Amino acid sequence: MKFFASMLLCAAGLIAAPASAQDVAAAPAATGTLLVDVQPFRSEKELPKKVDKQLRSGGLEWGIRDRQLVFTIVGKQHVDFPINHMTRYGQSESLVLPEGEYRVTGIGLEMTAGFNVQKILDRGAFVNEDVVVFRIEAGKTSTLRIDPVIKRDNAFLLDFYVPTLMTRVVTEAGAGEEKPLNLRGDASIAWPNYKGPLKFIAK
Repeated sequence: MKFFASMLLCAAGLIAAPASAQDVAAAPAATGTLLVDVQPFRSEKELPKKVDKQLRSGGLEWGIRDRQLVFTIVGKQHVDFPINHMTRYGQSESLVLPEGEYRVTGIGLEMTAGFNVQKILDRGAFVNEDVVVFRIEAGKTSTLRIDPVIKRDNAFLLDFYVPTLMTRVVTEAGAGEEKPLNLRGDASIAWPNYKGPLKFIAK
C-alpha cells in the first residue's frame, strides 16, 4: 500500500520524482564571463609617426580551447591552435565559459635578420607557457586586462616594433600581479626546443 500511495503522490505532482541519470547529465554546467580587455596601445618613447599610426590601429590575435588561451605574435600559420579571435587595441571581447581554472600562454618573437622564415622563427620565436592562471566563477566576470606597451629599454631591430603585452587578471576580489605574455625570460622555451602541441609541423 505504501508503494502505491507513493506512486499516486508522484502522479499527482505532490512530491518530486527522482531525477534520472539522463536528466543529471543534461543539466547545464555553471558558467561565468571572461572579458578580454585590450587597452589602447602606448609607447614609453617617441616613435616615428608612421609606425605609431600603424601600431595604434593594430590588435592581438588569440584563441581559446580546452581552458587554455594562447596569444601569439608569431603568424598563426605556424601555430597549431585555433587562433580565431582578433581584438583591436582599445577594444574588448567577452565570452561565456564553464567555471573552472584557465591558463594563458604567450608565443613571442624577437626579430632577427634573415630571409628564411624558419631561421627567423628558430632564432627569435619562443613560448611562455601558463604565464597567467585564473578562474572563471559561476555568475561572475573575470577580466583579462592587457596593456600593450613599447618599453623604453626595448631594442629596435630592422624597424620591427612589438609591444610587450603586460597582463593581469581583475575580479571582484581585486587585481592580480601584472605579467608580460611575450617577453623572453628564464622560463621561455626557444622555438627549436619546444616539443609541445602549439607548434605546427607540416606532415
